[in-house]
Amino acid sequence: MCEVELSTRVYVKMILHAARYPHSTASGALLGRRTPGCLTLCDCVPISHQLPLALSLEVALTQIDSWSALQGLVIAGFYQANSGLKDTSINSATLRSASLIGEYQNDAVLILMDNERLSASPGVPPLIVLHQNNHKQWVPKDKTLVMWGHWEETQRITKHLLQAKAYQRLIDFDTHLDDIRTDWTNETLNVEITRLAAVANGST
Repeated sequence: MCEVELSTRVYVKMILHAARYPHSTASGALLGRRTPGCLTLCDCVPISHQLPLALSLEVALTQIDSWSALQGLVIAGFYQANSGLKDTSINSATLRSASLIGEYQNDAVLILMDNERLSASPGVPPLIVLHQNNHKQWVPKDKTLVMWGHWEETQRITKHLLQAKAYQRLIDFDTHLDDIRTDWTNETLNVEITRLAAVANGST
């Protein structure tokens, strides 16, 4: 069974997406690289802060697929953050999207945020990572196969950006469709996360 490693960028952007729309269901695509025995999730693209229509979701995934290929990445999964504290349900659009991705990418994952453990400085990652079993059902992945790169650093960066209200600058595909001048790749935010990570590592 494939190991999954989550980068600082993908975690931070998922949290910022949920923070920007705390009273809505936020979802997006996970981008990664596959190597033998491991899937590294390097980035994510926030897509929606409502139940997405099938057509708009298809448009989003098509554009994301083309863009991610230029970055040397593939769409490797989907994520969802619910509005309710105890809500761990997964909506039909998310399941459909994740299952479609799973048809093209072996070891695709579906990540659900655990709202009860969501905070600026959680002791453990507040996420539930799922994969498809032999019956194509989405079930929790063995926690020993989920790896975190620089978890303490990731928490510090997340806390800093939440306090700075960086989530107000995050753009999802819904927002982009309302105003096509907005950047759904969130390149400015990506650069900022990379800079903060470099500072944390003592690089310049």
